[in-house]
Amino acid sequence: MMNSTPFPKLDNRLKQALLLASPGKVAADIGADHGQLSAALLKSGYTEHVLVSDISEPSLNKARSALSSMNLYDKATFAVADGLDALNALKEIHADHIFILGMGGVTLSQILEKGADKLRGASLILGAQTDLPLVRETLVRLHYRIRQEVVAEENHRYYILIKCSPAAPDEATYTQEELLLGPVLLKTFPPLWPNILKRRREMLLTAITSMKNAASHKRAAQLPAFEEELAFVDKALSHYA
Repeated sequence: MMNSTPFPKLDNRLKQALLLASPGKVAADIGADHGQLSAALLKSGYTEHVLVSDISEPSLNKARSALSSMNLYDKATFAVADGLDALNALKEIHADHIFILGMGGVTLSQILEKGADKLRGASLILGAQTDLPLVRETLVRLHYRIRQEVVAEENHRYYILIKCSPAAPDEATYTQEELLLGPVLLKTFPPLWPNILKRRREMLLTAITSMKNAASHKRAAQLPAFEEELAFVDKALSHYA
């Protein structure tokens, strides 16, 4: 019987993350903060049990309070832990889905690399706010591939969310264009994506101008890579023309 307490309030970013989930027995919310996504995973029926983790004890206490108020406390395991070390709290069971959202791409990549042995084939739903090419490169190294990429808008800011699963045997890796822009985005061309592409284009143009005027040979050496990315961005934007 479905719990009668109100459904957790999710912003658009977390709503999109929730929609990327598939039904399973155990989900892990790494860096859960207030616990609203964890609660929504349980309330929606996407999972039977959720690992709620955060590196901050005060943040985890907020999540404990939230899930308790919705009568979901007994369906959760709570862990104060750094990154994927939290998965140790599940002991004999493992997560079907692992959510890691709301951090920079360097930090996210480090979490994945450090905890790679704990993934055990789980689907990953990731939301890096920066350095997405690095995240995609890390996924390839860990023998994962991207299955979905969606764009979410929240308070006039745009976020790319990624769903990944283990690579099939001999599944192709990504081209440089796919690493930079996203293999699925380059096939689906979602309506909100131009907002991200245009901002990236402005940043690239500024950087390219700076490099052309730079006296440093090291900085000038980066120019071809930036010009290549600009060409990819312009090509993607031409799809919307």
